[in-house]
Amino acid sequence: MAITQARSLFASVANKLREAGATPEQLANSMPAHKVLGMIPVSETFRKAGEGFLIGALFVTSQGDVFEPRRIVRASRQVAPDHQSQNAQIRRGLKDKLLGARFPENTTVLIDARPIPLDDPLALAKEQGPLVLRLGPKQDSVLMIRWIPSAPDSALRPLGEYLAERLELALIAIKEA
Repeated sequence: MAITQARSLFASVANKLREAGATPEQLANSMPAHKVLGMIPVSETFRKAGEGFLIGALFVTSQGDVFEPRRIVRASRQVAPDHQSQNAQIRRGLKDKLLGARFPENTTVLIDARPIPLDDPLALAKEQGPLVLRLGPKQDSVLMIRWIPSAPDSALRPLGEYLAERLELALIAIKEA
């Protein structure tokens, strides 16, 4: 698949999910703790940066942008039992901050997802993340997906096949829900 076709394919996948009734996940950027006027402390918070759909190893938007997911948290007030691990307590704090930043309750939020340089073939060729550009069997450039982060290049799958499979699974899940 050519890079020029990828953006429209990502947008198409996102739009099909939206039309099928899928709830979009929220994209958030973290805003580090800082001081206002040099003395008033403001704690870390989050700013909404868009919305889209998590489809396998990628987060896609209806504009055709694609991101590598990093931290994924559900903004929720649901409280777990008292015997929480330190990791669970950190996630609880994240959930509270997301709610404080006005993300709707029970919304899935992807924090600081990394934009994939879809418009830069040289950067895509150097990528080691989920979406990479490699030479195909006919010595043409082909977009491939690394659906397991630690997978070697020999395990890459063609992007078109991967998205078709993931979209079909998502649509079946929506229909059966």
